Amino acid sequence: MANIGKFSATEHDTEQRDYENLPDGIYALEVTQSEVAATAKGDGTILKLRYGVIEPEDFKNRLIFGNITLENPNAQAQEIGQKQLASLCRAIGLSEIEDSEELHFQRFVAKVGLSKERKVGDKVYSPRNEVKRFYFPDTDDMPEIGITSNASPRTHVPANDNTPPRGDARTTGNGGAAASGKSRPWGKKAA
Repeated sequence: MANIGKFSATEHDTEQRDYENLPDGIYALEVTQSEVAATAKGDGTILKLRYGVIEPEDFKNRLIFGNITLENPNAQAQEIGQKQLASLCRAIGLSEIEDSEELHFQRFVAKVGLSKERKVGDKVYSPRNEVKRFYFPDTDDMPEIGITSNASPRTHVPANDNTPPRGDARTTGNGGAAASGKSRPWGKKAA
């Protein structure tokens, strides 16, 4: 048991928020936490990262979680992980690191998107945000920060936007007949 002193929960905001995924876009991020851990099978190591959003302002302080494979018995998985770490270092402007804390609080720009749905055993994991690409300040392809998807996950898409369906009498002018040129009996005018 640990003594934490007097704490009053009523003096703090306890509203629980159910955060949705961030919309696809180009974000300014920083690594806020890192930890080297064993893989689930115990046969390799991964670098667990927590990225904090710096820009766009609407999403500031939101978090994205990611893992980079450092060591793995599968040579291809290890190579992919080491390329990811090299890309992160280059995006930050580092050529060498010895401790993952050297990555902390260094601004970089990355493309963020959704992962694919994953199935592990009987569990199905919903898509989540992940870093799709790092951009390097030493090249000329640095994009502008901003949302690239047409709709934010926060945007409600109405079930019916009240636009007439194709072939509706209000849009075809032929009583709702299909493009074949045949008219429907209810679309004919009485003589």
